[in-house]
Amino acid sequence: MLHKILLYWNTVRYMKPSQIYHRLRKMLHLTCTLGAVPEKRDECGIVHPIRAIPELDFDRDFLARFPADELMNDKITLLHETETFHWNGPWLFPKRTPLWNYNLHYFEYAFTLIQAYRDKKDAGYINKLKQMIAAWIEQNPHGSGGAGWDPYPTALRLTSWLSVYTHLESEINEDADFKRLFIMSVWEQYDCLARHLEKDLLGNHYFEDLKALLLCALFFGDSLMMEKLLEKLHEQCREQILADGMHFELSPMYHKIIFEGLLRVAAALRGAGERDMELEAYLQPMLDAAYSLEEGLERVPLFNDCGSNVAKSLGALCEAAGNRFGLTPEYRDRFPGSGYYIFKRGEWKLIVDAGQPGPSYIPGHVHCDAMSYELFKSGKPVLVNCGTYAYQCEKRSFFRSTAAHNTVMVDGVEQSQCWGAFRLGKRSRVKVLCCGDGYIKMLMRDQKGNHVLRTVKLTDSLLQVSDISRGNGLRSWIHFTRAILCDKEKIGLGSHPYAPEFGEMEKVAAVGLCGQNSIKYQFNLTSELLTVM
Repeated sequence: MLHKILLYWNTVRYMKPSQIYHRLRKMLHLTCTLGAVPEKRDECGIVHPIRAIPELDFDRDFLARFPADELMNDKITLLHETETFHWNGPWLFPKRTPLWNYNLHYFEYAFTLIQAYRDKKDAGYINKLKQMIAAWIEQNPHGSGGAGWDPYPTALRLTSWLSVYTHLESEINEDADFKRLFIMSVWEQYDCLARHLEKDLLGNHYFEDLKALLLCALFFGDSLMMEKLLEKLHEQCREQILADGMHFELSPMYHKIIFEGLLRVAAALRGAGERDMELEAYLQPMLDAAYSLEEGLERVPLFNDCGSNVAKSLGALCEAAGNRFGLTPEYRDRFPGSGYYIFKRGEWKLIVDAGQPGPSYIPGHVHCDAMSYELFKSGKPVLVNCGTYAYQCEKRSFFRSTAAHNTVMVDGVEQSQCWGAFRLGKRSRVKVLCCGDGYIKMLMRDQKGNHVLRTVKLTDSLLQVSDISRGNGLRSWIHFTRAILCDKEKIGLGSHPYAPEFGEMEKVAAVGLCGQNSIKYQFNLTSELLTVM
């Protein structure tokens, strides 16, 4: 009982008082607004299509996840899991995870049908999309609750639907009944979201709420909401976007999602003649961070909650930033605010995480990956962290654990106290002692106050790692995506689950090196031989 009380205390004490207040209000089913709500709407009122970003909406890499012909045949694949769905039934699959069901309500797959319509000049694809939208409206009436009306999927769906309207304005205007149904549903969702902001969570969820509401305010010409939303969006950007350009939850995947959202807001404001220089000032550093981390790689680096099949591709984001704002990414190898450090030697790229677990009051996407690293050769992952796989599943605890990352633990103690799907109790801290050409030295203090000194060095021929903690037992993990030569007398290979994408899992070779006081090993880049020193 005492352990449970301490666990809850070490979780809650990091939260903002406002989060606790709004969590209590949520439990009592009370509203949460900005102090203003959308104006009442006449169904025949004028709307103002927002400026969409085709480079993002029709990102081929992203749309490849939702084959158009599959959708036309009433099948849908989300996060590598396929279901037959005739759209006019319940929008809930009890056997699928909450994340899968959330994705069903995002409507990001809508753009696959629009692209197929444009490519093949076949109105059947648009009729199918209208059928899907009308079915959602019928099966998820306002006030019915369920996953579809949770704030986060509502925010993402509104973003999708507003872009759908922009791309298909003439086709929608030709069908007066559908247009009326569509516009009124958008307004109902806008009004509902504006009354159920996620101030209890904050972070990326609250940002998505504000982003979607601002796009809706532009769409409906709601000037009072616009004023309130811009004020709060400025406030959140100042808090959530670090000085080095990274999003403060320190997930490369969520960084790209927030960057996409900011691109959409900035473009929509420009299109409405309301250019916002403060918001646009964040675009270049965010672009540089996304580009630097993922440049030359075949997937997003797996630090904290990450997977390669959720955010838009780096190519689409760079193209949108260039075409819409004239921005060109600049490569940087040091991100001291977020703790990411990048080292290159020829065809090898090493990324080291020397940052903190994340913002203290919203650690839901935190992993025990302090001082971990990923190593790539010609863009392909060689030494890897294990990824995320899913949020609500029995393997969630493993993927967040120290053992799932190329890092170290002291005396069997997890670096941070991850529990539940998104909770964090006691947590680690990392301090960069020095960083130079090809090396970094870091000191970590884990949740119980144990210290370990890690030095990582990349030369033209070697990756060298040293862990030191005097008087303590150490265990250091390494994960390989392919066959690696090892010193067989000292190293025994096992395997761990590996999830480069959400919903996709395979096995990778894993080594857990043990030592008293210190562990030192090196990986030969030429022979790909791992040796314990």
